[in-house]
Amino acid sequence: MNRFAGKAHPQRVAVWSLIAATLLWSAATMANLSATADRREIALGETLRLTLLGDAGEQPSEIDLTPLNRDWEILSRSSATNARFINGRNNVTRTLELELAPLREGTLTIPSLLTGGRRTTPISILVNPEPLIAPGDATVLFETSIDQPSLYVQAELILTITLQQAINLEGSEISTLDIADAVVEPLERQSFQRRVGNRTWLVTELRYAIYPQKSGTLSIPAIAFTAREVQAGRTLLGSRLGRRLRLSSEPLQVTVKGVPAAFPGDVWLPARTLTLTESWSLDPEALSVGDSTTRTLTLVAEGLQGSQLPPLSSVQGALNIPELRFYPDQESIDQSEIARGLQGTRTQSEALVARANGNWTLPEIRVPWWNTQTDQLEYAVLEARDIAVQTAELLDDETASGPSSETALPVGRLPLWFGLIGIAGWLIAIGLAFTLWRLRPAPINADTAKGRLAARRSGGKRQALVEVRRALTQQDASGVRTALQHWAALHHARAFSSLSDIARASSPSLAVILSELDRSIYGGTATEWRQLGLIEALREEAVPDNTREAHDEAMALYPSR
Repeated sequence: MNRFAGKAHPQRVAVWSLIAATLLWSAATMANLSATADRREIALGETLRLTLLGDAGEQPSEIDLTPLNRDWEILSRSSATNARFINGRNNVTRTLELELAPLREGTLTIPSLLTGGRRTTPISILVNPEPLIAPGDATVLFETSIDQPSLYVQAELILTITLQQAINLEGSEISTLDIADAVVEPLERQSFQRRVGNRTWLVTELRYAIYPQKSGTLSIPAIAFTAREVQAGRTLLGSRLGRRLRLSSEPLQVTVKGVPAAFPGDVWLPARTLTLTESWSLDPEALSVGDSTTRTLTLVAEGLQGSQLPPLSSVQGALNIPELRFYPDQESIDQSEIARGLQGTRTQSEALVARANGNWTLPEIRVPWWNTQTDQLEYAVLEARDIAVQTAELLDDETASGPSSETALPVGRLPLWFGLIGIAGWLIAIGLAFTLWRLRPAPINADTAKGRLAARRSGGKRQALVEVRRALTQQDASGVRTALQHWAALHHARAFSSLSDIARASSPSLAVILSELDRSIYGGTATEWRQLGLIEALREEAVPDNTREAHDEAMALYPSR
């Protein structure tokens, strides 16, 4: 029961006010505003879609759109709000979509737009001359096109199916795209308007990313389109349907080149761009013995699927350093659509545990790839990385030494204002101490305090056993270590840094199980963790005598009546 219920505490109010201010400041610093265009190259008379996306309090609907009027006409706009609950946090994003039409030819810029102190990045758009529509009375045009007549095997080819209609259609159907010896990935459909002369056309583009799997000639078959014309007026059954349209595209032939003889890699990577980057959870050049840091390698290729990217070699496999242990994590493979096609991403993480002090160098990583833009061999290079590990005692000594005494200000030269600040600080401290003394809880007798402490300790150990069981079931090595350290801290009334430390303080039967578990986790053996009898051994482990004495000393802190 809360004996302070209903009372206002200045300390709590101040603390919560500080937390609220910190959260508001964090939200403001994390605010983001971005602008994206669905196409970077259009023709005069066509339209594009500009999407403004804001979060963390940004309001795209309040943005000043006046700078757009110089080169663009805003035909329509729409806004939406999306709220998602992710990892216990409520994320709200606000979107404003604009349909824009260019006012002239050339390279136009969607300028930087401002709202709430945030600016978007300018976007360049190439506006080509107005396209020519086939003469005659055609009201529906259907055709296919490719972005290049030849390419390397497993490289990306973009196929675009374009439907242009100057009339309303219903029941439109396009035949299935089936290409032998190729992987086909559908991309996002795009729709826009195109005005030629006095006629407005609705243009729909279906795009596909095609990856030929063998060299030679790639045949793209003809694609059929069927629809019904919608006539003016309505009947009791709905729209008035006119003639049935049947159109077909021309078949296409693409030349597929083989892997160049000059390529040295084991995995063929034809891409427009390819980058290799790394990140560390802790600085690898400032580690202490026992520290753990995670190295994350990210391989990103434009023009390739995520599944085409090769795994990077493990450091543990490339080096044999007993003082450093490496534990590979699960890899992540993903791909996303960008303006020019697909972009593949492969993320690989590896934990490094420092077991002794020293200095080492991780080798350079080189990934060969073929630049399809320049038609030449290139390398994605990650420079060699130095690892420096110091003993914890050395770091403590350096920290404790602090600044040199030569830089200290002599007492006799302290200015008067410095002394006044010190006196004011003492007065504030005395006032806070008096306030805390007034708000102190009523005394608790020793029996009651001992019962409460024992209940809390027992409940904490039960929860720790639940955490151990969950981590064992999920084969989570990091979770097992953390849960066992939590249980041991409650059981022995002191902290432990590793499973081997816990084993040395445990009974022989539990020590054997912990040693086997430690070898299984760090050695990569196929031991079935749940068959070790760990939970039963933890339940039967006796409480050490020194732990009882520590608890008795803690009880003495509570005066009895």
